Amino acid sequence: MTDVMRQRGLMALIGGLAGVSLYLLAKVLDRGLLDERAALALAAFAAAFFTALLALAGPLALRRAAVGAAGVAAVGAGLLVWASLRFDTVGQFIETPLWALTGTVLAFVPLPFVIAASGPGWRDYPTLFGQAWTIVVRYAAAWLFVGAVWAVIWLSDALLGIVGLRVIEDLILVSFVPWVITGATLGLALAVVTELADLVSPYLILRLLRLLLPVVLVVMVVFVLALPLRGLTGLFGSLSAAATLLAMAAAAATLVTTAVDQTDLEATDSVLLGRATEGLALILPVPAGLGGYAVWLRVAQYGWTPDRVLAAVVAVLGLGYGVLYAVAVLRGAGWMARIRQANTTMALALMAAAALLLTPVLNPERIAANSQLARFSGGQTDVEALELATFEQWGRAGAAALTRLQELSLAPG
Repeated sequence: MTDVMRQRGLMALIGGLAGVSLYLLAKVLDRGLLDERAALALAAFAAAFFTALLALAGPLALRRAAVGAAGVAAVGAGLLVWASLRFDTVGQFIETPLWALTGTVLAFVPLPFVIAASGPGWRDYPTLFGQAWTIVVRYAAAWLFVGAVWAVIWLSDALLGIVGLRVIEDLILVSFVPWVITGATLGLALAVVTELADLVSPYLILRLLRLLLPVVLVVMVVFVLALPLRGLTGLFGSLSAAATLLAMAAAAATLVTTAVDQTDLEATDSVLLGRATEGLALILPVPAGLGGYAVWLRVAQYGWTPDRVLAAVVAVLGLGYGVLYAVAVLRGAGWMARIRQANTTMALALMAAAALLLTPVLNPERIAANSQLARFSGGQTDVEALELATFEQWGRAGAAALTRLQELSLAPG
C-alpha cells in the first residue's frame, strides 16, 4: 500500500470514528445515561477534537496533530462546561447563541497557530495566513464532496428502487450508518484535497476577493458622504443597524487582508487595488465606530441584555481592527507589514474575547441582569417596561434578579 493510499485510509478511518463517536454521544444524551455536564464536556471535546484533528492531520504528522487537537478541544470543552454552570440545566445554556459562537471561534481560530508552532514559530504570519485560508478551502471542498456522495447514494437508491431493490435504503436506515458514511467521506475528501494542495489552493479565491476592493470602497465612501446629509437618526433604530455596520466592517477587513496577503511579494501589485486597499483601511474605523455607537445607544436607552453584550464585544473587536489598520497606513512605508501584525494581534484578541465570554470575567447574563436591576432601582424603568419573561432565559443571574425585582416592587415607598 502506498503512502498516499495509507493516508487516505487513515483519514477515512478518523472521519468514520468521528461519526460513530458523535452518534454514540447523541444516544447517551437522548437516554440521559450521563450527568448532563459530563455529557456536554464529552460532546464538546469530541466535536472539537475530531474537527481539529481532521484539519491538522494533513499539515502535521498524525501524532502531533492529535496532541494539538486534544489541547484545543480540552480548553474549549472546559470553558463551555464552566459557562454552563451559569444555568440550572445544560438545555438552558444550549438555547443561547453564546456556546455556538464562542465554541466555533475556540475550535477553529487556534488551528493555524498550532500548525505554525510546529514549524517556523507560532507568530509566523505567512504560515498563519496560508494555513487559515487553506483550512477554510479544504473543509469547504470536502463538504461539497460529502454532499455529492449523498446525492449519488440517494439517486442510486431511487434507481434500484425502480426494480424493487431496497438494499441501500435498508442500509441507510441503520441508525449509525449515515454518521459513519458522512464522517468517512469527509476524512477521505480532506486527505485528497491535501494531496492536491497545489491545485485546490485558496489563492484563486483570494485573487477574486481582491477584485471587490474598489467596489466596497466606493460603497463605504458614499455611505460616509451621505452621513452629514441624512444624519444619524435613521441609522440606529435597532441592533440590525449595528449588525449591518459591523458586518460591513468585517467584510472590509477581510478584503484588506486578502490584498496584503502573507508577504509583500504575494501582495497585490496593482496600483488601483493597492490604493483601494489603503483607502479601505483608512475608512474602516468609520463603520466599526458607528456600529459600536449604535450598540451603545441601545444600551443607554434600554440597558444591557446578553445579545447587546455580545454585540458590544464584536464592536470592540471591529474597532480594534479599524484603528490598527488606519494607524498602519497613516504611518507610511511598511503599512502592509503592520497590517499583518495587526491581524495576528486581533486573532489573539478574538480568541481571548471568546474565552472571557465563557468565564465570570465577562458573563453576559450577569451583566444584563445587574443592568436591568440597576435601571429599575434607579427609576429609569418600571416593571411594566421590563420584559420579565426574558429574565428566565438568563440563567441563575436572571432568576436572582427576578427575585430581587419582586422584593423591590413589594417594598413600601
